[in-house]
Amino acid sequence: MIITLLGNVPSKKNSRINTRNGMSFPSSKYTAWHKDAVLQLRGVKPIAKGTALIFTYYSDSLRSGDLSNKWQSIEDTFTDCGIIEDDNWFILPDIHMKFGGVDRKNPRAEIEY
Repeated sequence: MIITLLGNVPSKKNSRINTRNGMSFPSSKYTAWHKDAVLQLRGVKPIAKGTALIFTYYSDSLRSGDLSNKWQSIEDTFTDCGIIEDDNWFILPDIHMKFGGVDRKNPRAEIEY
């Protein structure tokens, strides 16, 4: 089965906004993506504990990026949506990440299991 999330996946970790009083919040870009991703994931059934996943990311540009940060954004969203119970290695012990290339017209993330 393949779950496809359309659009560029922002890094939750690297796009935080830090305030003077020490508070930290996700950026508006991440927040908007997360809201859209939750809508795209409606109806997706939970993934069983111990399932191997293959994460493939397709970018809209040649700009370099960090696959693990993009995966972390998806993993957190999957947890928020109840698709995975938690993001620890007992729940997801086998995750493969790869860059699928540039697709200017259809940037996306594909999660195969």
